[in-house]
Amino acid sequence: MNKNTYIALAVIVVFGVLLWIFLSQKEKVPEAGPATVSTLSVSNITSSALAVLAGTKTISWKTSNYPANAGVNINLIKKISDSPREFTLVRTLETDTPNDGEEVWTPQAEENADDLFIEVICSNTYQFSLGCSLSSDPIKVN
Repeated sequence: MNKNTYIALAVIVVFGVLLWIFLSQKEKVPEAGPATVSTLSVSNITSSALAVLAGTKTISWKTSNYPANAGVNINLIKKISDSPREFTLVRTLETDTPNDGEEVWTPQAEENADDLFIEVICSNTYQFSLGCSLSSDPIKVN
């Protein structure tokens, strides 16, 4: 190799080292924390006679650090123990429903018992890179 080739290689190596130093000193943007879901309320709808007669309820929730394209799951659960506090799944009300903060639900005849609760949980169809957890307790149906 001639002298010009060595000079060109040296310039490329120096430029690469300077670029690496510059990029490594840039302030790194901290990632947002893990996604969370909080069940806020389960309330009766009182806006129409038909909804009142059917016992229709509105389930409300909020999320934090939640991806825009990820839905939530809504479960009807039954409390089976107070100490330790344990629940069992009665049925899934919604799977991957849009994360818009509200869902309307009409309970079936036997779904108004005192030991039934609603939980809004992270979608199991989305891969949360930093995890996802519940930040509230389930809400009693009645």
